[in-house]
Amino acid sequence: MTHHWIRKTALASLGLVLAATAVQAEDKIKPQTKPDKAYTIGVLEPNLAIPHFVAQAYGFTDEAQKMGMKVIMYDAGEHKNVAKQVSQMEDLITNKVDVIAFVPGTSVTAMAQVDQALAAGIPVVNVNIMSDHTKVLGRVRSDDYETGKMQGEFIVSALKGKGNVVMMSGVSGNSAFINRAKGFQDVIAKYPEIKLLSEQWTPNATDRGLKLMEDWTQAFPKIDAVYTGADRLAIGAAQALRSQGKNPGNVVITTVDYNDDTERFVREGWISATMAQSPVTMGRWGVRIALMALTKQPIPDEVFTPSISITKDNADTVDISAIRQPKGWKPPI
Repeated sequence: MTHHWIRKTALASLGLVLAATAVQAEDKIKPQTKPDKAYTIGVLEPNLAIPHFVAQAYGFTDEAQKMGMKVIMYDAGEHKNVAKQVSQMEDLITNKVDVIAFVPGTSVTAMAQVDQALAAGIPVVNVNIMSDHTKVLGRVRSDDYETGKMQGEFIVSALKGKGNVVMMSGVSGNSAFINRAKGFQDVIAKYPEIKLLSEQWTPNATDRGLKLMEDWTQAFPKIDAVYTGADRLAIGAAQALRSQGKNPGNVVITTVDYNDDTERFVREGWISATMAQSPVTMGRWGVRIALMALTKQPIPDEVFTPSISITKDNADTVDISAIRQPKGWKPPI
């Protein structure tokens, strides 16, 4: 496993951003030939109440079904439901699935169970949220550090390098949120006239974003921009500002992901920009790497899926087939 790709993103002011090395990754993670054997893949999702993971579940399921694979899918119900994900992985091992696609709720979830799966001869493919285990395969994800940088560069541009910023960083102990926050902070640290007033770690939920924004507008007389680690927080922040009589765009809000509600808030101008991941692609590539493992093909150490920056100005041009599941599709939990 010797191949690495580092996604380099150029933020064209407020315009469209594409992951530059996505083509390279796509070239390596090609669709697999349907195998002669009907394999079973176990999929562990941390929270299917979040649209991002539903879209990802569609990518897993649709790609697996194309390959004649049986899918056993579990939902932990919340990122921090560690005990539940541990139990679910143990079930998959007991059921002797051929391969496991693992989206851990935190970076240290089910470490011992990964060892148990490997001891049983079951490869474990890591998708989206990175496990600290050294022997998981693929590490398919967005380049979250670059995604955070994209948000930082957008806010710097929108504020012309001067203003007060708050951070809703998202789920603590989660690699995606940690790396996004780091990327954002590394950008704004270069601009001394941008002041970080507060940073809070919190579950990705609309009510949490709303309450935090209400608290901050009471605590700080002037907030110019809000960084959020994921879109449920951004929607909550926007709802709080709207209820206070603010106009769309008065406070710059950036986020990650692009579900139906997020799109509406982007088109209305409440969310200034969202760095949309490709969760359907994550699921598809997770299945492709699973088949590569089962058929003893070389597997890259890490693969970054594309991300794009979406604003109300380019929303009509976005192909959402890699971002969302078809209307009405439900995960086969």
